[in-house]
Amino acid sequence: MALTEVAVERLRVGVFIHLDTPWMQHPFLTSKFKLRSEKQLKVLRSLGVKLVQVDAERSDCAPWEPAEVPPPSPEVGLESALDELAEETLAIAADPDLDAETAALWEEKNQRIRKLKERRARLNQCAKRYTTSVISARKLFPLLESMPGEALRAANELVAGMIDELGADQETTVQLINLKHLEENSYFHAINVVALALVLGRELALNVRDLRLLGLGALFHDLGHQQLPSQILLKKGPFTRPELMLYRRHPAIGLQMAKRMPTLPRPVMEIIGKHHEHLDGSGYPQGLREQDLGMLTRVISIVNRYDNLCNGFAARRGLSPHQAVSLMYAKEKSHYDGQVLSAFISCLGVYPPGTVVRLEDERLAVVTSVNRDDLAKPNVLVYAPDVPKEEAVILDLSEEELGVRESLHVGALNQDQVEYLNVSDKLSYYFEKKKHGRRG
Repeated sequence: MALTEVAVERLRVGVFIHLDTPWMQHPFLTSKFKLRSEKQLKVLRSLGVKLVQVDAERSDCAPWEPAEVPPPSPEVGLESALDELAEETLAIAADPDLDAETAALWEEKNQRIRKLKERRARLNQCAKRYTTSVISARKLFPLLESMPGEALRAANELVAGMIDELGADQETTVQLINLKHLEENSYFHAINVVALALVLGRELALNVRDLRLLGLGALFHDLGHQQLPSQILLKKGPFTRPELMLYRRHPAIGLQMAKRMPTLPRPVMEIIGKHHEHLDGSGYPQGLREQDLGMLTRVISIVNRYDNLCNGFAARRGLSPHQAVSLMYAKEKSHYDGQVLSAFISCLGVYPPGTVVRLEDERLAVVTSVNRDDLAKPNVLVYAPDVPKEEAVILDLSEEELGVRESLHVGALNQDQVEYLNVSDKLSYYFEKKKHGRRG
């Protein structure tokens, strides 16, 4: 990227500039942007900036050539020319429209800062609830063999608490939870599936009873993993055929374990035994078809597949959230209930939370939440090294007339970008209650 130093008086609308002024000393949302109006030019001149860097590749036009900039009148002497320049500067500073424009830019910038701080506070609460749920799951699973009744009581309590957090009269949105300690992988996966399943169940208008069954089934769906050798669950790389056959027995193994819990509801047992079955008969372990699979099982099969794709199985590298949704819709659609899959995409969007994207103006960003009015135009947090990480810009792409050019895997980012956007190659999900009419 070649930058050229240009005098401010040569700038015009359409030129993309890099402003060296510290971020907190100018009213623009970022220090790198395309000039879109004469008012922006006036505001820029009022800052007293003499030179800026121009990015020709991202500009719609070239700056004015020096010869094209109107020179002072030849009959006016140097002193008069300086007086004229001073008067022009004073006129810009006194321009009421400029004052209003500058104030509007500062207000927009401050609103973005306040919005980000509020969002960080909400996400911190989501992360705390997520962590609490993982700790509860970690405590109850060891009790399944020795105290199945106590384990089931704790599981029901955990799921009921998450449903209460989901709320009854509020819209919910899936949120990315960034946690650094992912050593308890099976418990993180279980809570991911519970959280995503409950949001999807609410989208499908399931009643509270069915939501409880759905959550319980999501929590226990991989019960059979407990009887598999660790060398299978933790293996790096593809399975051998015998290993694959053994792994594919885990739904049946889990069902046998579930039968030793006499009070476990039948729909939950179905989820445990059938969560890898497909509507077209291509699943396992029995190759069942549509007529054999209940609605709750259909929900879990989609959510479980999505989380496995994003996080990979064991140590294998996962797909980006966008890649996972695209694969499921484009290549695996026949596996799933079409209505449930469409509802799932409505919950997550075309670019689900956690997707790293390159915008049409080449900036990098991470998707923070879904825009239900336009699933292809999510809310994103933008990578801008000139802006402090704590005050990073969040854009609603539907309001910016800006789109996504492509999705990227986190592996394509450098370490500074990873830290700034706060993304990792292991994704965890929870949900946030959003009052109607509130976005971002």
